[in-house]
Amino acid sequence: MARKVFNSPSFVKPCVVDSAHKLLRPDNWVFMDGKAHVDYRKGLNGLFSRQALEIYLPGQEEVYNHYFEKFLAINKEAGGKPVQFMPAFRELMCAVSCRTFAGHYMSEEAVKKIADDYYLITAALELVNFPIILPYTKSWYGKKAADMVIEEFAKCSAKSKVRMAAGGEVECILDAWVKHMIVSEQYRQKIAKGFKVDDAEKPDMLIREFSDYEISLTLLTFLFASQDATSSACTWLFQIMADRPEFLDKVREENMALRGGDRNAPLSMNLLESMTYTRAVVKETLRYRPPVIMVPYVAKKDFPVSENYTVPKGKLFHNPCAYSNV
Repeated sequence: MARKVFNSPSFVKPCVVDSAHKLLRPDNWVFMDGKAHVDYRKGLNGLFSRQALEIYLPGQEEVYNHYFEKFLAINKEAGGKPVQFMPAFRELMCAVSCRTFAGHYMSEEAVKKIADDYYLITAALELVNFPIILPYTKSWYGKKAADMVIEEFAKCSAKSKVRMAAGGEVECILDAWVKHMIVSEQYRQKIAKGFKVDDAEKPDMLIREFSDYEISLTLLTFLFASQDATSSACTWLFQIMADRPEFLDKVREENMALRGGDRNAPLSMNLLESMTYTRAVVKETLRYRPPVIMVPYVAKKDFPVSENYTVPKGKLFHNPCAYSNV
């Protein structure tokens, strides 16, 4: 049923606080309706295929290795005393997200700035905030943080377009998206000139050219979807592993066995998909402590969610999130 709701944009739309439109921008794709939303989302599907995810792994592993060293340094500096790791986890997950989305087009300083300021965006989405943005309020600080993130992603988009046009290799989501735009435009030009093009050359889905601004808004929504939820899940996972070391031992044993005893063996999709026990631990963590338990929707028209019940037009309802349905 949750999947049905998510895949029924003609019947429902997300119902968010007023400040969300101001922070994410009212022309953001997540606020599109009906066919426009569906087409936009279909154009993004290729960015998350198995083949695409394989391409992003080296950049992610680079971030993990960097922060594992930082974790060791934090522990050493603490001298055995308890340490609050949530800030470190937030920075780690933000860095993983930014590297996956924008590769090395974004500097480490910018990643650190986004990680430090992102909580301002979260605070600005509280239900108790004013529908207008007043200076020096949570909404105001959140808007400034969102502006900063949008500007950074727009710069990354411009750099990616130059590099991809020069024949650069795809290393991140931004590259994959820009490359898809270039291939789509090349195909359209060949057709327009009357060239006979083999069906194998036709992209799975033709997409239009997106501006740096449009791309930056979309990447902001990716960050919005990944940052706090993933940081929370990461924190709970580490806490559970600390409380139940026997689970951690089994995770380590599985990883070392699949890596052939080489702890530095690079990640691959085959390796990740073979981690049966590790994946079960992650899924159980999401079931036990789901970071997002529901998504609020409003019915645009009478919505028959099942044979026995129809949500009346205009009614608000909460759709269980994927995290809580693992």
